[in-house]
Amino acid sequence: MKRLDTCYTCRFWEGQGLRQRGPKGTCRRYPPVVTPRSPEGDFPITLSTDWCGEWKRVAVMAGADPSDPDGTIYDDLVE
Repeated sequence: MKRLDTCYTCRFWEGQGLRQRGPKGTCRRYPPVVTPRSPEGDFPITLSTDWCGEWKRVAVMAGADPSDPDGTIYDDLVE
């Protein structure tokens, strides 16, 4: 079964490339990370199909409960 909770549908992910939703992007969940390879700090680069335990939905679905911050247009695909 295809995962719906991937970087592509996460509110913290910013894609690179076509329409800013390309196959690669940066995770903006936390501040940039300083490493020996990136002493100035960078956001982690992920693929649109990657996933993690910090995932949050992109947008609120029309007609959804506004008090539910996790409601999205993808909810109807889960059923």
